[in-house]
Amino acid sequence: METVVLCSVFGMVGVCALLFGCYRRAREGEALVLVRGGEPTRVCFGGTWVWPGLERVEVLDLSVRKVVVERRGQQGLSCRDGIRVDLRATFLVKVPRDEAGVLRVAREVGCARANQPGEVHALLEERFASALAQSVGTFNFDELVADRGLFIDHVGIEVGTELLGFQLERMSLGRLEQTPLDQLDPTNVLDAQGIQKLAERASQLAADSVGPWSDLEAAVPPREGGEEELMHEEELMREVERALADPTRRN
Repeated sequence: METVVLCSVFGMVGVCALLFGCYRRAREGEALVLVRGGEPTRVCFGGTWVWPGLERVEVLDLSVRKVVVERRGQQGLSCRDGIRVDLRATFLVKVPRDEAGVLRVAREVGCARANQPGEVHALLEERFASALAQSVGTFNFDELVADRGLFIDHVGIEVGTELLGFQLERMSLGRLEQTPLDQLDPTNVLDAQGIQKLAERASQLAADSVGPWSDLEAAVPPREGGEEELMHEEELMREVERALADPTRRN
């Protein structure tokens, strides 16, 4: 009798252990993808029974991934006016917490691959780089640096929603500056256009800066002779210093 009771107890314990081992619960920020031959794939965000030999379960990480795109030097992106820019953009993406999004990522990417940040970066970098290039090309350089927010919005539109099931949460823009001249190729049509544009800007800035100096030189009558010439130069420098210290004369 005692033997029968003990066997029953051990049998119940074994069944409970088996059932306990078949129960899987998704942790916070995870989804369970259950695949059973001949039946639709299921998604579970809580707990569920998984029957060995009949079902296979995979875990999909729903946390945010970071994709960084940087273009510098000869890989810099060309604005509409031909001026090339260096930039560094960070894109934050994640799998949406809904059945359709999870199923799409599991089907098109695979849970194991989607759980690796490096794989996600490799999958999406080119898409984001293309959106950045398209957006930069619609702005002049001055427009680009004047309103980063507008540029970010434009990139978001270019990125769209076709991200293999991933969802763009946010984009931030770090580096955004003119590519150094020594990195430009004069034989490249766009670079040549950019170099010409920069030369025009430099000439205009130089002309603007010459104005106050020319006015000061005209205000001081010319003198001749070595000692008088030295006095003239000293007086001119004092005038320059006074002009730089007076905002009304610099405008």
